[in-house]
Amino acid sequence: MNVEAYIKSFAADVTIKQVFRNNETKPIEAVYCFPIEEQAAIYSFIARIDVREIIAQLKEKQEAQREYSDAIRQGHGAYLLEQDEKSQDNFIINVGTLLPGKECHIHISYVSELNLVQNGSSIQFVVPTTIAPRYNPEKGGISSPA
Repeated sequence: MNVEAYIKSFAADVTIKQVFRNNETKPIEAVYCFPIEEQAAIYSFIARIDVREIIAQLKEKQEAQREYSDAIRQGHGAYLLEQDEKSQDNFIINVGTLLPGKECHIHISYVSELNLVQNGSSIQFVVPTTIAPRYNPEKGGISSPA
């Protein structure tokens, strides 16, 4: 994972670059959950395999899920980025039909407002790196993320 951030005043423009590799002997669907600041807004999602680059389009959730499922069923490569319904600060990437030995490069860009700390004398920039278990009173305890 590689993180690049441009910080100006009280805002951060962040790009996260990640690589998924299929080390299996058959095609897989890679599913990856990642945390993001709750107040952040994703504005770009790009997936690249070999020389093919896919730039995401914003769609209604049901339409995007249907198109993703249809593409997977037909054996095509497909990508889906969606916000976790259980937690607004987690996102899920689905990389479908990743062929054996292939790598998928994912670039996600977002903007986020920075917090004031130390009595307003400094700003704080945080890149979440783990998804912590969440307390769920309906289930009577702590549930695993995503």
